Amino acid sequence: MEAGAVRNADEWFRLMVDTDLAPGLRALGFSGSGRRYRLTRDAHVGQVSILQSSRGTPESTRFTLVLSVTATDEWSSQLRIRPYLRAAGHPGTGWQERIGNLIRVGGGTPIGDLWWNIEAGKPFRLLANEVLTAVREFGLPALVDQIRARVN
Repeated sequence: MEAGAVRNADEWFRLMVDTDLAPGLRALGFSGSGRRYRLTRDAHVGQVSILQSSRGTPESTRFTLVLSVTATDEWSSQLRIRPYLRAAGHPGTGWQERIGNLIRVGGGTPIGDLWWNIEAGKPFRLLANEVLTAVREFGLPALVDQIRARVN
């Protein structure tokens, strides 16, 4: 895109993912690109999927994170049989949860459905840092706990 070109919310969202979220997730040990990032450990794949709402406008869009854990043998066999599952972020028979259900407040109550909003043209570094903090503090520990529970 040319310097000074006006971006819509979808383009701005992709820019935030590419410039801030992707490098931040890789720094946490994930590999991947686009909207899917994986962590392979103890014969399991932990995945963070970035889910964008279909209700966005040219000015703003919303997104959330879905975390999942699948055994690597199931992951491989499902992708071989149904390669479209990778694009759909399907966890197979493993564990799956949205980030808002992992973030606990007060007496341990989950905050529930959590969506972040990004507006075209507005700075997004603080927003990206908030998302990465949620992954580091709540998402990654939940993925590791789920993998441990399946190994033991």
